[in-house]
Amino acid sequence: MKKKVLSFHYTDNIKKEIDYLRLVDSQRLELQGEKNALDIFRFTKQSVPAYAHFLIKNNVKSPINNIKDFKNLPLIRRDNYLRKLPYEQLFPKNALNEATTISATSGSTGESFYFPRSEVHDSYYEYALELFFVNQFGLSKNKSTLCVLGFGLGIWIGGVFTYKNLNKLSQKGYKLTIIPVGTNKELFLTSCKKFMPFYDNTVIMGYPPFIKDIIDNGPKHGINWEEYNMRILTAAEGYSENFRNYLIKKTGIRNKYTDIVNIYGTVEQGTIAHETALTALIRSLSNKNKKIFEVLFPNAISMPTVAQYYPHITYFEEVNGEVVVTSYSSSVPLVRYAFSDLGGVISFKELLEKCKTVGVDILTEAKKVGISNKVFNLPIVYLFTRSDFVIVFRGANIYSEEIRTALDRKELSKFITGKATILKKENKSLNSVLEINIELKKNVFMTPMLKKQIADYIVEELRSRNSEYAYLYSLEGKKVYPKIIGWPYHHHKYFSGNGKQQWVK
Repeated sequence: MKKKVLSFHYTDNIKKEIDYLRLVDSQRLELQGEKNALDIFRFTKQSVPAYAHFLIKNNVKSPINNIKDFKNLPLIRRDNYLRKLPYEQLFPKNALNEATTISATSGSTGESFYFPRSEVHDSYYEYALELFFVNQFGLSKNKSTLCVLGFGLGIWIGGVFTYKNLNKLSQKGYKLTIIPVGTNKELFLTSCKKFMPFYDNTVIMGYPPFIKDIIDNGPKHGINWEEYNMRILTAAEGYSENFRNYLIKKTGIRNKYTDIVNIYGTVEQGTIAHETALTALIRSLSNKNKKIFEVLFPNAISMPTVAQYYPHITYFEEVNGEVVVTSYSSSVPLVRYAFSDLGGVISFKELLEKCKTVGVDILTEAKKVGISNKVFNLPIVYLFTRSDFVIVFRGANIYSEEIRTALDRKELSKFITGKATILKKENKSLNSVLEINIELKKNVFMTPMLKKQIADYIVEELRSRNSEYAYLYSLEGKKVYPKIIGWPYHHHKYFSGNGKQQWVK
């Protein structure tokens, strides 16, 4: 598969590759993506017993000759495919023996599931990583870069996957040093303080709530982030523009469009999209201009994660408001796989046209902010929540992103970390209660005034963004106010500080 996918135009000269992606006809790449999707389908049908069985079970008898036929194939999911058939039947012949690393899901939506991957599969992330590290973070063979890695280490994909591919970049001659700390905050901060002064640039990496904790606690460890050329790499979840602006303000980041990158990745397929300077600009403009937001993200309930992807590696579709992916980025090839991520796909040409309908030339805007030479002619995938990151409260769908946006208000930043766990409970009268558990900062105690302030901000956000809740509020008023519970910093019940935050329980 490496030859079919990456050899299309991937050269050893990354600067040529960057120029190629800036100048290439976007439709040419998207057509290549369609061809690759068909190739992966044919390969999987012929080589994977489970998928052949899946097609028979779903009465797929007609030949798949083109992308129109392809789009009629049934979607596969964990429950109807991965967990339905014998594990060993999910692989092409010898794929397990060729794997060099095995990663597992976190188990937050069920028991862990294991995904092996070979060096070929890892190379897809190496490709993306090298592109945005050079194009945005300024990685070079002349200036030194320190990477402090705070993703969870072990069998979870984030830490080991990132370390392996950063190490490959080091072996190419880039002046890159990696400290694979993991999620130990004290060790992370100690490492930053000790080693950052020796490097031209520093990239801190981790899950967004973890990174916020690191930045907030830096001054207590004698770290003034503004003294360093900081970059931030996050993954695993999206966040609001308020959150991004908070990170920028606290670290003195110099370029808001290039110096923070959030990755869209999954254990099933690794890193499949990431933020770019262009998508950072799109989010910034959409946050200020409601017309841009509505024309680009008509179904979004809050600001989505907006990323660009490489269609010559991964094929994205939007099916009934859900993002669907076809790729061979682990030892388990997946054809029209649905992650339960809600969002959509926009071609590069469509992006330009949609923005013009509301009077915005996005390429002119890129020139105004000095990122024209950073723009790739790649399609966009956007995600605003997982369908399993929602609680149905009295008939209204409440999404974790809506709560998180409210908690990102700067007025609350002195008191809370921004992390929360949302539950639906019943009170003594058997009425549904929306319970929101909030992590307090160190040495902060929950007061009635703070509790009311948090609840007010959440209700304000829900009423403005969530029509179902707004209608519910118009009928019930204070009866549908959330119940706010404050917990000490790093309390073991909901906020252990290890790995990803469980936003919905």
